[in-house]
Amino acid sequence: MLWVVVALAALWPLAVPGAAAAAEPCAAGRSEGTGPAPGVPWERQWLDLDRVWTMTEQSPSLLVAVVDTGVDARHPQLRRATVAGKDFVDGGDGRTDCTGHGTAVASLVGARPDRAVAFAGVAPQTRILPVRVAERIDDRMEPGLVAAGVDWAVSKGARILVMAYTLPADSGAVRAAVARAVKRGVLVVASAGLVSGGDQPQGAPVPATYPGVLAVSAVDGAGTAQQGTMPGPHVDLAAPGTTVTAAAPARGHTNYSGPDMAAAITAGVAALVWAGDRDADAATVVRRLTATADPSPGGWGSPSYGAGILNPVRALSEPVATVDRVAATRFAPAAAPATPPRARGVLVGAAFAGAALGMLALGMLRRTRRRATTHTGG
Repeated sequence: MLWVVVALAALWPLAVPGAAAAAEPCAAGRSEGTGPAPGVPWERQWLDLDRVWTMTEQSPSLLVAVVDTGVDARHPQLRRATVAGKDFVDGGDGRTDCTGHGTAVASLVGARPDRAVAFAGVAPQTRILPVRVAERIDDRMEPGLVAAGVDWAVSKGARILVMAYTLPADSGAVRAAVARAVKRGVLVVASAGLVSGGDQPQGAPVPATYPGVLAVSAVDGAGTAQQGTMPGPHVDLAAPGTTVTAAAPARGHTNYSGPDMAAAITAGVAALVWAGDRDADAATVVRRLTATADPSPGGWGSPSYGAGILNPVRALSEPVATVDRVAATRFAPAAAPATPPRARGVLVGAAFAGAALGMLALGMLRRTRRRATTHTGG
């Protein structure tokens, strides 16, 4: 029987299409970077990251999941930032990236500083959880893998999920997975989408339009919305995303453009805000980001800018009273629980307990009097 098992094992890759390729990621090629980023990235200056890093250098780390094409942990600035994740495409721990998109997103969130270059992630103390759900961001992305990746990331304790892309069509599986994440208190940050491109959906961009998702559009160095950004009521916020510097696979850096990168930068700022207030919830973090945004050319609630342009310094330093303003966005946090708040429940319980003790004491007093009367009358 042993020879039969051996023969079947040898024939298995031939019998099952794609079985042999599944063990080898990047069979179609692997992108790698070359030189380091020249000069200071404009987004570092625009966001005043040097001041931001001074304000947050003692902040604890937060786990941010990048549900994307994987993260190349060979890059010097991502090696210590990236923890073991999961590869839903080829198996493994997610620290492989064939095309570079996930690596770029992860680097904008949490790449560690390097004295040799002027680039670093917005939140360099953040831990990146790579969740590889596709080899490339295109119209062949499988919703089932994306949904599985979202659920897995939530199960591993990610506080923020970055979904820096738009799916080719609405998906019940992804919608349900995102809803479960939001219900668990996870902040999901997504690309607002582009009007043109083969990977864009017919109709509203998803997951950007799902309830509870923070949808981000891109602006350039002049604060102008990137041409082609998909406008609409789903846009909650705008952030730098046009020709921004990001890490390339293995080494070096490259330039990327699009709301994908703007979503990554916003997720990094959200991580800093949340790390500074661990008792906050996702809705509170979003309110702070939107209420402290800089005014945009389109005005408050603009279909291209949402609440305005992200300002991390204000988000980290504005008084709470300012943040309490209601943001003119479509961000819908998880529904409030139907049960009364804990404090109110404690008061109600105490009232019932007090009433019960009072009735018990009154009953005992009556029985004592009855016994005393009976004893006297005998």
